[in-house]
Amino acid sequence: MMKKILYWIILILLILLLVACGPDNINLSEKIVAPENDILPIAGKWVIEDYKLGSTSTMGEGTAKTYIGKEVLFHKKLVTMGDEICWEPSFKTKIVNPTDYLIYQYKTTPEYLNIDEDEVQIVSIESGDQFFSEYIKLSKERVIVNIEGTFFTIKKVSEHIEPEIIEEYYKDENIKPEALNVKKDEDLGSGILIGLKSLNFKKSEDSLENWQYRTIFIRRDDKELASIYEMDGIFLPRKKGFSKIEVNRLKSEGKANDKITIYNRNQVSDSEVKIESNEHISNKSIDEKTLKNILYIGNDYISIEKVHHLNKGERTLELHLIDYLDKDKALKISDISGEIGKEAFLEGANKAIKTEHINQKDSSIDLKPKEESFGLFRRSGHWIFRGRLDIVEDNKYSYKDFNIKAIPPKELVHYDELPIPWSKIKTRIPEAVDAFVSPNEDMLIVLTHNTMLIYLVDDGNISYTPEAKIKLNSAERVIMNEWATGKYSLMWEKEFLENEVHSLK
Repeated sequence: MMKKILYWIILILLILLLVACGPDNINLSEKIVAPENDILPIAGKWVIEDYKLGSTSTMGEGTAKTYIGKEVLFHKKLVTMGDEICWEPSFKTKIVNPTDYLIYQYKTTPEYLNIDEDEVQIVSIESGDQFFSEYIKLSKERVIVNIEGTFFTIKKVSEHIEPEIIEEYYKDENIKPEALNVKKDEDLGSGILIGLKSLNFKKSEDSLENWQYRTIFIRRDDKELASIYEMDGIFLPRKKGFSKIEVNRLKSEGKANDKITIYNRNQVSDSEVKIESNEHISNKSIDEKTLKNILYIGNDYISIEKVHHLNKGERTLELHLIDYLDKDKALKISDISGEIGKEAFLEGANKAIKTEHINQKDSSIDLKPKEESFGLFRRSGHWIFRGRLDIVEDNKYSYKDFNIKAIPPKELVHYDELPIPWSKIKTRIPEAVDAFVSPNEDMLIVLTHNTMLIYLVDDGNISYTPEAKIKLNSAERVIMNEWATGKYSLMWEKEFLENEVHSLK
């Protein structure tokens, strides 16, 4: 009996001893490191293996090739990208539609990057309130990062980063070289003409919408914010000079019609729009009974919304060539973006029909939307195409706008780049609803719901406090943004000051 008891005692002790010496207790350091990598959405040692130049790339093939083979580290204590280091990083993730994300953020398509998934994970890395980088996670082994408009594919080579490597980075933290302080040339300034639109409530006694327009000119030289001026109307730079755009309203017997009038400061061609005054607008203009809401205006094109205020209140979108605006001939999206644009337009329209009105039997919807029914709108620092469906429900007119997954070509929008990613701008200024970055990358202009903020940009870093603030009118929106650099910014300022302007600085 005693032998049996002793046997069981020895057996139990052996089991307890084996459990105590199990794998979880053999190597404490390995146990700590492994979960560290599991927590991070991207972790370990990686290497840049390939690249593709994007439509907004500011680096050439030669520069892009120098990135190949560079090591990239993702660790709880730091993230490195070549010579750039992010200390004490925080990781944020989100799931996005790759088509929407790539078109609106980088003006490219998933096909160009060989992405065929319906959803992808985006990993953003920050340190404090400073944005570092953003990655498209294709798989556990591959991610894509955009650097200066170029897309680099990064491949994982190891799940584990040796502690000595991390220690080496921390050893060098206080002696890392500063970026070279290269003095800019005196002519490397930036100037921008921003066209703004808001509802004019003082002129709305008849309940008709009435929009007011103004242009703000901002110039920055290499040292400071040099000037800010404002004028009524839209002051538009064109290839052959400058034009002043105004919207004049005529009223007669309950009818109202807006006439977009273009005054050309430098008349050099008969093809320019004829200058008309209110006195010379024909009765036919009044009979049209349409209010005109400018959505976008550029060097050669204008996007408008027509409001048919006496006929069920229809609101139609149109795009016109400025030089042929008086012909009242709207362009089709295929005239601007070819068959790709047309297909994207029809795809967006069909999706809107199916998702919004498939179960509404009492509604009438245009199942063959007109190719002319599209316009330009602002979204996250870029111009985008949106189409419109006409809907009649219970004999009442309404409409449905939809996104068109096509990039406005450069002939339509000349400069629509955002060298500082929108995600970085939102991290720095959370209340931002729109933004512009100068081609010289020395000035950032941010719009909130009620203020325009002007920031200095130095080596990609946004200043902590704005250099100037401009109050915006209620629901004021951008309809034009045109940049000039170097000596041209001074020439634009000279032309602008020849008008009736006042200083905001």
